[in-house]
Amino acid sequence: MRRPLGMLVIAACLLGCGPSLPASTPHPLLAKVPTPTEQPSLEGDLVKFPKPGQVTVIDFWSTVCEPCVKMMPAIEALHREHKSDGLVVVGVSIDDNPGLVEERLKKLGVTYTNVLDDGASSVRGAYQVDNLPTTFIFDKKGALRVVTKGGGEDEVSKIRDAVEFLLSE
Repeated sequence: MRRPLGMLVIAACLLGCGPSLPASTPHPLLAKVPTPTEQPSLEGDLVKFPKPGQVTVIDFWSTVCEPCVKMMPAIEALHREHKSDGLVVVGVSIDDNPGLVEERLKKLGVTYTNVLDDGASSVRGAYQVDNLPTTFIFDKKGALRVVTKGGGEDEVSKIRDAVEFLLSE
């Protein structure tokens, strides 16, 4: 009597074990060194990114993307904390209104460099950004090491952990 019950429990457990979900497809640029992009900042200076020899965070965002806006204070804090360690942060706004972008940055207290990709440039296409927010983290050699998509505490933690790890390399 005991044996059939034990077999039934094992069978029930095995029925619950199906194939695992496939891992998410890695970003096509992962581990590659893309051609550096040059884009004018909102202040008019030419910005080249990723920066060779420095850990670089590139954050694609929009003023109408709430998860993007909610993440920006954490990215600003990371920038302030590690800029003296060689961290470079570049925000890439996909908005077409520079005044609105500048207003949002000022309201949030963002001091890291921001550029505008209003569709006329090819930054978003070059990085194959398909949703917002999307954050790219490059190592000191210029290789793309981490891509996060979406906002929230998990992504902020991933970004912080990756930056701190890459700065220590």
